[in-house]
Amino acid sequence: AVVRDISDRKRAESLVAEQNRLLEMIARGAPLGDALSALVRVIESQSEGLLCSVLLLDEDGQHLRHGAAPSLPEEYTRAIDGLAIGPRAGSCGTAMYRKEPVIVTDILRDPLWEDYRALANAHGLRACWSTPVLSPQGAVLGSFAMYYREPRAPDLHEQGLMQIATRIASIAVERKRAEEALRE
Repeated sequence: AVVRDISDRKRAESLVAEQNRLLEMIARGAPLGDALSALVRVIESQSEGLLCSVLLLDEDGQHLRHGAAPSLPEEYTRAIDGLAIGPRAGSCGTAMYRKEPVIVTDILRDPLWEDYRALANAHGLRACWSTPVLSPQGAVLGSFAMYYREPRAPDLHEQGLMQIATRIASIAVERKRAEEALRE
């Protein structure tokens, strides 16, 4: 029991240090893609077998755009780039559409994945949990997704990771938008 308590504490301390590093990176004006990729890698390092992605909502408010997914197959990320959001658009497109988390524990059985099931299966993706990335005003900026290669639901630790990831992604996207507004 002592070893687990120490391991959990060290993991939590490491996560706090990484969050601070990411926030500093964003504050110093790192390119959005670099900040989001670093965020994804930090979250992936917290759980064995976890693959993550950040999708951004296009300016038209209707389509997904690739933000960061360094561990997902490139063919998969290319295939979903530009897809429309909607009430049955996988986990990410549905989370953006509903403005609420979407937990799919088994992609091969969930109706939200009907149109994308073959694509996910071809890349061995079986579970996908997505949380919308929202601005402080509640506007959808994108989504943060967590994938696993086996059917499963998120545990408390993973739910906490989703909250951290969406908060940091929101800060990064909002900073980028503020910079663009200043340039205009």
